[in-house]
Amino acid sequence: MKSLSRQIRFSGMHASSIGAIVSALNYYGTDVSPAWVFGMTGHAFLTVVDERLSDPNVGLPEETMFKLSGHLGANVEGFDAIAAGGTFETMQREAWEKARTAIDKGYPVFAKELDLGNETSLVYGYTDNGYRTFSWHSGNGHEGADDDIPWTMLGRNYCPCRMCRGRPPGPSTDIYLGGPKDGGLISLHWVTLKGEADGWTALREAVRFAAAFGKTGPYRYGHGTFYAGPRAYDRWIEAVRDGTITCLHMGYFAGIWHESRHYAVDFLREAQDRFVPLAGLLGEMAIVYESIRDDYRRLVEAFPWRQPEDPIGAHPERQQAIDLLTRIRDSELEASRLLDRLSKELEGRG
Repeated sequence: MKSLSRQIRFSGMHASSIGAIVSALNYYGTDVSPAWVFGMTGHAFLTVVDERLSDPNVGLPEETMFKLSGHLGANVEGFDAIAAGGTFETMQREAWEKARTAIDKGYPVFAKELDLGNETSLVYGYTDNGYRTFSWHSGNGHEGADDDIPWTMLGRNYCPCRMCRGRPPGPSTDIYLGGPKDGGLISLHWVTLKGEADGWTALREAVRFAAAFGKTGPYRYGHGTFYAGPRAYDRWIEAVRDGTITCLHMGYFAGIWHESRHYAVDFLREAQDRFVPLAGLLGEMAIVYESIRDDYRRLVEAFPWRQPEDPIGAHPERQQAIDLLTRIRDSELEASRLLDRLSKELEGRG
């Protein structure tokens, strides 16, 4: 087996694509905090859900966030495309070749839809047959997770751990093209290090992106419709009211966005010290995001991981979930107004 010369650590973040950037920057020995990565990629201020509330971590503007991470010194290159047929197979082979070359050069690699559906895993090595990864299924309780993942399984969600291999085969999601025989998502990237951008530039572009994306109307990605910003909360609340969201996905989404808002608060507090002329506005934002974070924490406590895959219908915390999400949505509207103010302030300094 060929592997990276230094150990890379899986960050264990719900937003695993952002966690991959955190892991890569840690691998290179930078002192960039997780909160700074969440903030400067814009993820700290986003909310995205799919129409069915069944595909967390899908449909986000990941390529834009990877580009923004360049301001922190992470030069992210790679593949990201929904493909089918011969194009899918060609991209699998090209990604396999690029991944091996990157690892040979000591560059960290990460891939989505490789072992766990909807999740991004670190590729730390390879054999003649396929990839070796660190993911949510690495470690105790997931024996076999360090076995090979055949390179032809990129985009197929093939986790080698015994628990996953004991399940009936099938796609984790049909959001990309409808089913595994139709193709899927090829998403594999590697990271090299480059110089960091000026802090004001990094903040201005991250806030500009997050403020604009939060106003995005319903949009298509693959076979799904997605909602961002306040519209995401409207759809989420509706899915709880009509009982179509599962308890599993209730906890999944809550965990992702609680983590994001946790780091939003940390980022804004850190930014107060770095961007002193804007400390007042940043502090005002932090107070709003603290309220959002705390309500998300209550939601996570009501739906801790891992919930059953049953519809939420009879769950005793269903009404509490509606109340919390309604309060979060209202707070997010205020946060959006403050984000717009911050964006205008930053544009004036551009």
